[in-house]
Amino acid sequence: MKSKVTTLTRRFLIVLACAAAAVAAGFSIEALLSHRSGWPFGHTRAGHVAGWAGFALTLSVFGYSVKKRSGSRTAWPKGWFLVHQAMGIAGPSLILIHSGSHLHALVPLLALLAMAVTVVSGVVGVVVHRKALSLMKSRRAEFLGQGLSPDEVEDRLYDLAAAEKAFRTWRIIHVPMSVIFLVLTILHIVGALYFGGW
Repeated sequence: MKSKVTTLTRRFLIVLACAAAAVAAGFSIEALLSHRSGWPFGHTRAGHVAGWAGFALTLSVFGYSVKKRSGSRTAWPKGWFLVHQAMGIAGPSLILIHSGSHLHALVPLLALLAMAVTVVSGVVGVVVHRKALSLMKSRRAEFLGQGLSPDEVEDRLYDLAAAEKAFRTWRIIHVPMSVIFLVLTILHIVGALYFGGW
């Protein structure tokens, strides 16, 4: 048990380190672009394009949720899940480059914080979920190797399945924060268009 906790802790720290590196890279790119233009990058036409592109990519992550709920229960949309993960990183990265370190307005600042929590919780959720599925798969093979019938295996895995659901408690954070981030982003866009135009 100790090694499993250590593995999860190590993966969590790796996720946090990668997130910190991504934030630093985003701020650095934005600072470089702002320095070249002599104006905050987010206020330039290219900065607006980066923001809109990031928003569009971020919206695409909801395709997985729609597909998952509308598709058949027997076909897990793995391809959509990969798109969900890729766009869930690419979109916020462009948004971070669009915003940079210019955190002078409340709504964009809150949107960035919600985005950060959403992205980190999503990445952590993927790591923890894969670990849980790996554990379930190995235990199933172990029970079948002991000569248990499929029905007996399912009975034995019932408690493990409940524990696997406990691994998914990250959704309690991830899903609401995704909605909050979307609402705050829309408020920011409406405010930016109203006060500043394109």
